[in-house]
Amino acid sequence: MRSRLLLSAARGFWALRAAGPARRHVSCGSLPVEELFARGGPLRTFLERQVGSEAQLRVRGTELVAVAKLLSQKEQELQETEHLLHDENEDLRKLAENEITSCQKEIAQLKHQIILLLVPSEEADESDLILEVTAGVGGQEAMLFTSEVFAMYQQYATFKRWHFETLEYFPSETGGLRHASASIGGSEAYKHMKFEGGVHRVQRVPKTEKQGRIHTSTMTVAILPQPTELFLLCID
Repeated sequence: MRSRLLLSAARGFWALRAAGPARRHVSCGSLPVEELFARGGPLRTFLERQVGSEAQLRVRGTELVAVAKLLSQKEQELQETEHLLHDENEDLRKLAENEITSCQKEIAQLKHQIILLLVPSEEADESDLILEVTAGVGGQEAMLFTSEVFAMYQQYATFKRWHFETLEYFPSETGGLRHASASIGGSEAYKHMKFEGGVHRVQRVPKTEKQGRIHTSTMTVAILPQPTELFLLCID
């Protein structure tokens, strides 16, 4: 507790002494995310306008504003803490290093949360889903790859505590998988899985390759939301 109070007091001291514009800190994360949140950029300008606006008509918008405010506070806190890296007190410098690492992680998480809040929601986001995997180009290696991907989704469902029920499973002669489908149900299952659909590719040396050559194999994933209501159309 004492170390936290000391760090807060030191931050305030350096904030008063700092002259000129604060230098921009490049936090951890991928370059595209940093470009999105760059000062003066369109996303940063949009967030600043949302924070400055008093009209909060939607709950989702209110949540976005709250996260954007927290991000701004954490970035300010990080800039103030960076000044302590040049302090003469070695203990204070170590505290600052630990605090900077913690701030960087929190800032990265907040940016990721903002991006998720900006993605438009769909009516089917709360729905359960049907997962289908099919081996593509690559022969037996593609089937092995398909088996690994299907097992990966099953483990992910277990991690998320979703219900996973295998509906179809057609294995190959070498332990691979030709085609399989499964029913996955749980909180926001479709929301988290809907972007997995498409063609997936792997480049590696197959287990059956004796000369060490790299092969390219593909498989396809289909994500279909399960309907919550069924409508029967009767034709006279």
